[in-house]
Amino acid sequence: MFERLHGEDSYPGSGIGLAIVRKGIDRMGGHVGVESALGQGSRFWIELQTQDMDT
Repeated sequence: MFERLHGEDSYPGSGIGLAIVRKGIDRMGGHVGVESALGQGSRFWIELQTQDMDT
């Protein structure tokens, strides 16, 4: 699902959206994933580390 581009017969769209998200999250040292249930939909999530800042 997070691979770049797919065939037109698979599903509509260019297929680059999730690949771009994954690349950006990877560069920030995070994780991205999906949970999906047939007939119920999908839930996409990202995890990023926070950095404490002196104020």
